Amino acid sequence: MKSLVLFDLDHTLISGDSEEAWVRYLNSIGWLDEDFFSQKLKFDEDYRNGKLNISSYSNFLLKPLKGKSVKEVQDLVKFFANDLIEKYKDSLTNKLLEEHKKDKCLIVSGSLTLLVKEISKLLDIENFFGTEAEIKKDLYTGRVKGVPNFSEEKVRRVKEWLIIKDLKFRDIYAYSDSIYDLPLLKYSNRARAVNPDNQLREISAKKGWEVIERAT
Repeated sequence: MKSLVLFDLDHTLISGDSEEAWVRYLNSIGWLDEDFFSQKLKFDEDYRNGKLNISSYSNFLLKPLKGKSVKEVQDLVKFFANDLIEKYKDSLTNKLLEEHKKDKCLIVSGSLTLLVKEISKLLDIENFFGTEAEIKKDLYTGRVKGVPNFSEEKVRRVKEWLIIKDLKFRDIYAYSDSIYDLPLLKYSNRARAVNPDNQLREISAKKGWEVIERAT
């Protein structure tokens, strides 16, 4: 019987951070300025301290796309994603995909859907959720559409998707590196922490969850 497999993306299924790489890419093509990076440092600090306002951060990441056409961004993302996968798809990525090749896999990421969609395609994973960007008249508004796909929202979307698809699974695997995904890991009955942060490592030890260390 197939299992449901829920993959966080960054530092979990792949070995790096897709949004960080996206920021570096946008900077390389001249879409960012110095003020962007000074603001980002503050968001990074809030993330480390568990104080991140995810809505503000997601809107911040989308601001450079304001007024850009869907096609223009799509073309950039295709080039970017191919380079990202070449860099961040590693032996653990291959191992996890091989282990679950007969299961129903779903990438459940807080990263922007415009990135997650193309990355999922390159990983041959059909189903995915990310943080949606608002688009009006074929142009990005620079704002989030709806609620960022973060923490409890990931679980809500998975539950909704299962109802819509009329799917039921006996076993649900969840993979993540972050304490922010604790709701997702608790939702599963096969939680696996991948190179977890300190808080998640401690909780994993207490709950007896498997910890997977990524080779460096």
